[in-house]
Amino acid sequence: PATNAWFEVATTNFTANRDYGTSVLLPLTQANGFKPRVMILGGANPATNTTEIIDLSVSQPLWVNGPTMAHARIQLNATILPNGKVLVSGGSTNDEDAATAALETELYDPDANSFTPGSSMAFPRLYHSNTLLLPDATVLAVGGNPVRTVYEPHIEIYSPPYLFNTDGTPATRPVISRIDQAIHYGANFYIRTPYPTDIKSVVLIRPGAVTHAFDMEQRLVGLTFTYSNNQLYVKAPANGNIAPPGYYMVFILDSKGVPSKARSE
Repeated sequence: PATNAWFEVATTNFTANRDYGTSVLLPLTQANGFKPRVMILGGANPATNTTEIIDLSVSQPLWVNGPTMAHARIQLNATILPNGKVLVSGGSTNDEDAATAALETELYDPDANSFTPGSSMAFPRLYHSNTLLLPDATVLAVGGNPVRTVYEPHIEIYSPPYLFNTDGTPATRPVISRIDQAIHYGANFYIRTPYPTDIKSVVLIRPGAVTHAFDMEQRLVGLTFTYSNNQLYVKAPANGNIAPPGYYMVFILDSKGVPSKARSE
């Protein structure tokens, strides 16, 4: 905007087009200096299982090869979770081909820069499928176009591992009992919770807006905080470059990484 000009940033390492691949803005946190790092995944037909990451905060950004996914995916979805991991789901090796659908999900950990396998979906999620993070920290999977003019009517809900104890029982979740109704850039706001000393992180997550394998709206912003009595005193993002104006879901996570249900502010 300052120069009113366009310029090339960097060329991807994958030499073919990543048609109907996906991309995600990785979590913005104080620990990583709020660096805008973007990950692209899959795409092409037949699909690739490769990924690439670019750090747009440096003077000469370059695409760097990321870890490979277990499955090649076109028409996949990537959903940021409150713990900063990214759920990768759906897609297929060949476009709109249920016979080559990837039913198994994968979880990308930005800190470890690696994928781990997740549970499998019951139905192929191909063209015109969507996933959305819900306020209860589960993920909604809908739609799909396994064959042209044929549409998948079933809805699935994915419950990430952070909602369970090691023995499979439901984990006890932290609770947001009260929160400021408005959050202003650079200012402090408070969150009331019964056990503030057990809270490990507070995050804002932008509600999603998904179409054609890409969520244009989602982003996670980590916040710093202190606690006193039954309240967390949280520092809001510094400006709109980190968190554009609008509505966000607010999650708190405890020392075990279990998220609360969100409050939307």
